[in-house]
Amino acid sequence: MVDVINICNLSFSYGKRDVLKGINLSIDRGEFVGIAGPVGSGKSTLLLVMNGVIPNMIRGNFKGAVTTCGMDVKTSKVSEISRKVGIVLQDPNSQIFSLRVRDEVAFALENRKLPKDQIEKKVDKYLKLFGLHSMKDENPNNLSEGQKQKLAIASTLAMEPEVILFDEPSSSLDSSSAIKLYKILRALNRKGITVIVVEHDTELLVENVKRVLVLKDSTIKLDGPPEKILSSPKIEKYGLKVPCMFKSTARSSR
Repeated sequence: MVDVINICNLSFSYGKRDVLKGINLSIDRGEFVGIAGPVGSGKSTLLLVMNGVIPNMIRGNFKGAVTTCGMDVKTSKVSEISRKVGIVLQDPNSQIFSLRVRDEVAFALENRKLPKDQIEKKVDKYLKLFGLHSMKDENPNNLSEGQKQKLAIASTLAMEPEVILFDEPSSSLDSSSAIKLYKILRALNRKGITVIVVEHDTELLVENVKRVLVLKDSTIKLDGPPEKILSSPKIEKYGLKVPCMFKSTARSSR
């Protein structure tokens, strides 16, 4: 397998506050990886390193080597990395800026100078995928938080990147929408797209991802298959819940 993300001895801090410490991580092309852990463990920061926002746009004390899709994040422009690495932030309001729903999906495609007919096809495809096509002329500010989250995801998927990063994508979605989203992500992953998702819901992780990383105190504490990592009652000390399918096993092993 080919490493799509390679991180070696990464540390990142704001002043004296360590956010990431001694991170070593390789993610192969085509993996579906979940990242979990308590608030403040460095999960979101790790995603921002993977797409080059750190250290290029968010400054701090950055040490180590990070390559994404063969690009060194310290020397490559974020605009170059974003052509291959898409990201959906936890708060969709920080990502949406267009005045019409369809313009939000079309924006990055227009910047890439795609033909108009291709842009229209992609906009229609991804708005329909998330049930937003009937709202294509709406102002995004009029959407619910869940609909805004869907719009942010649709805009990212429309660019069809090689790697997609998600920061708590289910946080604004109801249960049925979250299940549908992960079904879409599994389908994309089967096509060879690398999916990396920060997710607090261990039920969604165990049902969908192929590998789980658990962060705490700015470091990776656990790394392995979800059925191994999430079935252990030890994950509770990292602020995570044992999925229902493993609870009887977890009780018997205490």
